[in-house]
Amino acid sequence: MLDRRTFLKGASLASTAVLLPRFAQAAPNFAFMTPFTFSLAFAPVLYAKAAGYYEKEGLALNVIQGKGAALAAQMTIAGQAQASRTGGGNYIVSRVQNNAPLISIATIAQVSPFSIVSGEAHPLKTAADIKGKTIGMASLGGSMEATLNLMLRKHHVDPSSVNKVKAADAPGTYGLLQAGRLDGFIGSVSTVVKVLGAFPKARAVPIDDGVPGHVYVALRDAVQKDPDSFVKFLRATHRSATEIIATDDVTPIIEAIAKNFDVPGIKDLDEARPDLKQNAQLWAARGKDNVLRNVPEDWASGVQAMEDAGILKTKVDPTTLYTNAPLEKALQKS
Repeated sequence: MLDRRTFLKGASLASTAVLLPRFAQAAPNFAFMTPFTFSLAFAPVLYAKAAGYYEKEGLALNVIQGKGAALAAQMTIAGQAQASRTGGGNYIVSRVQNNAPLISIATIAQVSPFSIVSGEAHPLKTAADIKGKTIGMASLGGSMEATLNLMLRKHHVDPSSVNKVKAADAPGTYGLLQAGRLDGFIGSVSTVVKVLGAFPKARAVPIDDGVPGHVYVALRDAVQKDPDSFVKFLRATHRSATEIIATDDVTPIIEAIAKNFDVPGIKDLDEARPDLKQNAQLWAARGKDNVLRNVPEDWASGVQAMEDAGILKTKVDPTTLYTNAPLEKALQKS
């Protein structure tokens, strides 16, 4: 269930910060953490790094693979990364319910990047179909579970009626459906492209939860104390994202990423190209002028939906949850 355990656990966070290696000791001066294993969903950062866009901004950036969206945000709170990517719903809960000292500096996936994948024999088409079923997800208590719970509540289905288990966000998980061990699983765009390529009759239904999909978060104090670093980060990332969106042939971009990062399946260009293009649609889902922007209307409606669903127990002004100031400065013409 999407509650306090879904994100911040103060005591364990403190111990985690002590046990984990301190990335600040490394040469790069800005660390960005992905929520999971590298994929083309994270191409705006991966390509900007591969193309040298951060270096051109004077920002030495290190990209770190995370092990869950919640942990990526926790690492940012602990000072192990300057920014990370996490689910919009999870972030909002952490801020409102747990007073996490974070702020959204950008919305990268304007809508949810996740779908419910199911098999041909027993397709899951609606929220009602999911009731009583066993659904796999890459991490429990992370952005996938948060997105699913909100979608279920939106359609008046009790999230506790669904058996949620851990299962990789990977094409191989489809085998668990075929074996009858899962009724469905939550897959990212990359996984869905690969599954449908191998099993054209599989079912993939986008999860519509009404909340900004995935966001880049940072410590509020850090953004205030060192705004220039975040301006440089967003300027280079925006350049990368808009270039990918505008490019018809993304092959050179994929090849540049492949030379610098170990991305599973990236060398299969027949799958990688539609994977990247479909991810790019999420970045531009609110129009090309809103790439990376925290769209106020979406944040207002998302917070309202979470309040109506009973996920947020406290009223909050949506405009306090994000800032567009670094992005606006990054996009200013010199």
